[in-house]
Amino acid sequence: MKKTILVLLLLLIMPLFIACNSSTQAFENPNTELCVASNTAGVFLCEKTTTSYFDTTVSLKLYYQASDSYDILEVFEYFENTLETYHQYFDKYHEYSGITNVYNINESTETLVLDDKLFQALVFAMDNKTLVVRDDTYLFNIALGQVLDVWHNARDNSNCNDSIELGILYCPVPNKEIDGITFHTNPDNVVLDAETNSISFLESDMSIDLGGYAKGYVANIVTDHLNSLDITYILNLGNSNVIGNGQNPTNDTSDFLIALIEPSTDFKIVNTYYQYVQLPEDMALVTSGNYQRFFKDIDTSEVYHHIIDPRTNYPGGDVMSVSIIYPDSAIADVLSTAIYLLDLEDAISFVNETENLEAVWYSYDGTITYSDGFQTYNYVISEQK
Repeated sequence: MKKTILVLLLLLIMPLFIACNSSTQAFENPNTELCVASNTAGVFLCEKTTTSYFDTTVSLKLYYQASDSYDILEVFEYFENTLETYHQYFDKYHEYSGITNVYNINESTETLVLDDKLFQALVFAMDNKTLVVRDDTYLFNIALGQVLDVWHNARDNSNCNDSIELGILYCPVPNKEIDGITFHTNPDNVVLDAETNSISFLESDMSIDLGGYAKGYVANIVTDHLNSLDITYILNLGNSNVIGNGQNPTNDTSDFLIALIEPSTDFKIVNTYYQYVQLPEDMALVTSGNYQRFFKDIDTSEVYHHIIDPRTNYPGGDVMSVSIIYPDSAIADVLSTAIYLLDLEDAISFVNETENLEAVWYSYDGTITYSDGFQTYNYVISEQK
């Protein structure tokens, strides 16, 4: 059922490619299977899309020009290999031959030695757990695995009904599995030993979940490599994590133009857009919202989404979505989740007080709220040429 819903859900953010100059290409197509001529002279768009990793659609689009000499196939091979590697490391539901991953960590009662790539990803999470703290609680918490499992099972249980509303799942709310239950979710009880690259838990029944930053972290791994090759590209992980590099040669601004889809928890065939973003190179745009993965209460039709507040163990948030812009994709992923859980007034203050961070919020009544500096990234669609 989960995969069916993902197929039905439309992109929540969509790169816009606005032509500024139509002409015959000045050089031959570098790869006729992967590349097509753009509407701008001397630019081919080469794209690879996959749905095999992180339970979502991931795409990489290259802007290949006459001055480029990198091997397109090698770039896409690196892209897919990296996605596969980290997908397997971060997977909490399956084990894989030859590696120790999150599934193995959660199933083990002993200290486990990890490959360096996974260990460093965990170090990153632990180093950034204090980015947003409220009521003495880390709002970004990789140790929330026990609670997230309850909500995952609620979406997957046999009492759910997918025939009430097209494309929407209705399920019983797992109140009995949440209320009054003690969960071991303190990330301070996750112990990482840098000398041995090992992990252990100080409490029994603990488990970790890296979904709160996985796509942003992998985006950084991929883009660091692409940047070293001086490639102009736009990378879209999960339809909510976007980052580009280089000067976009297909529009007048040289930036990457992104459309934010109006959030909705009702199935829609046609999307509408509430905001257009002019995203400069090396800036990440990350969206968190209640409409990306959710079910409706089978009794009341209330929406229960996947962003769980560690203070209550229930879905949280004051708005339907928040989209943030920040130079680091992994940090942006962490922040978008935590900022979403803040009251709107608190969230606005936090963003305005944080250097290089901007955000736009979409409220339930359709109100759009901007941080102080967000207008720098605003693109007025009527001005396009």
